Amino acid sequence: MKEALILFSGGKDSLLSTIKYLDYGYKVYLVTYDNSCGIGIKNVKSTVNRLIKKYGNDRIEFIGTKDISAIFRNFIVPFYNYKFDYVIKKFGIISISQFNCLACRMAMYVASIIICKQKNISVVVDGARISQLFVIEQEVMLNKFIAFFKKYNLTMDYPVKNIDSDWNLKNELLIRGIIPKTIEPQCLLGCPISKDNINEELINSICNVYDRYLKEKAIKVIEDYNNINICEEFI
Repeated sequence: MKEALILFSGGKDSLLSTIKYLDYGYKVYLVTYDNSCGIGIKNVKSTVNRLIKKYGNDRIEFIGTKDISAIFRNFIVPFYNYKFDYVIKKFGIISISQFNCLACRMAMYVASIIICKQKNISVVVDGARISQLFVIEQEVMLNKFIAFFKKYNLTMDYPVKNIDSDWNLKNELLIRGIIPKTIEPQCLLGCPISKDNINEELINSICNVYDRYLKEKAIKVIEDYNNINICEEFI
């Protein structure tokens, strides 16, 4: 059976992404990441249990909650100590909230690559959706993330990225016999941008942070884990 690792937040986007891959015939491994800046992380288990009840333990395995706070901290330091004029000169005008989201998402992706190598999984699935108005979930950044996973011979897929409204998302769940009610953990750092404020300048600045700062740090973290032959429970 084909296998996929799902970044599972317990919300409707990750729920539908999981169901799509179950429909494709995959066995799915669900992982939840904790950056230590959120609340209600235990709520994920209720949605996991709903899925297992419908699809069975042979199709779904919850590999637990992984603490990525150390990786996340590695990414935000020393960036948090940079002066504003240096940041603007090197990367452009950015939003602190979107930097936090980018650093956190990269921490999740680094952890996912490590898990995939340990479990011999070749597909990673994320419920990112363009219409949610996070800069890191716009097309240009999603393509950069896909290229990053390809570097490690992994396929990254965003199966719900083009769903343009919560209404359509809920309908897709209802069509599959799933009540679209979830108890999703809440990150205290994540903050979407208003549609008026998502512009080319902001997107380019976030791309610059990724290209000139975070990508290199992410590669280094993965190399460090490989060099010390970390065990399966890497956190």
